[in-house]
Amino acid sequence: MKVCILTVPYDSGHYRVRMGRGPEHLADIGLNPLVSSLGYQLTAEEVLLPDSYPAEIQSAFALSRKVAERVWVQRSQGYFPVVLSGNCNTAVGAVCGCGCRTTGVVWFDAHGEANTPETTTSGFLDGMAIAILTGQCWHKLAVAIPEFEPVTGTRILLVGSRHVEAEESLLLDRIGVTRLAGVDDLESSLKSLAHEVDGVYLHVDLDVLDPALAVANQWATPGGLTIEAVTSAAQAIQTHTTIKGLGIASYDPEWDHDRRAVRAACSIVKSVLSALPA
Repeated sequence: MKVCILTVPYDSGHYRVRMGRGPEHLADIGLNPLVSSLGYQLTAEEVLLPDSYPAEIQSAFALSRKVAERVWVQRSQGYFPVVLSGNCNTAVGAVCGCGCRTTGVVWFDAHGEANTPETTTSGFLDGMAIAILTGQCWHKLAVAIPEFEPVTGTRILLVGSRHVEAEESLLLDRIGVTRLAGVDDLESSLKSLAHEVDGVYLHVDLDVLDPALAVANQWATPGGLTIEAVTSAAQAIQTHTTIKGLGIASYDPEWDHDRRAVRAACSIVKSVLSALPA
């Protein structure tokens, strides 16, 4: 198997600051050694912005455009893409690179990721990823991402969310996103999803984990999932369909004092690679 690790070292347009430090950290001390030790052919790329003074909104969509292109190229060359990003909205580009028309999404996250410019109270663009992916906001910028096409909500499974604002909840329900508190009902949901897609993109925001087990960023919320619950999802997905790519997001090394979040990320990546056909 050939694996490509794409690092996207930005947080809200800032290079290697806060969660923007996470991709390089995860790759260097965790995932690059892990993938090599498993005997996979590894290539690595860093996705960078051309602008020295980027604006947050402009940067997010520019990065998604680049990620879409690189994921498509790597998949066409037989590589399995692992996207390490500071922000979750990079997943929009990764799904585009896998093919929006035929791809489902299994999204692990403590949050709803379904705010829009009209509903957000924080102004944090990174809280809008699922809304963007499903065509609920930022339409003109989204359609500039190669192969972008709104993904219907019924093709998205949101797992582990527990900090969801009221208007996010309304949007998720309106567009038909399936929300699962844990992985117990994942199999039945995957059976239905498999009839609509030829594979899924698996996105893991590390704050989905219970902070008692691993703290990945400042938004860690009690009541999260176990590492074993997340790793078990890989085999369940592969049983019913194909994992086209994997994203790991929202890791801030400053909050991972004991490196348990790094080890959790390694366990998740290992479980996904082990589930894939040789």
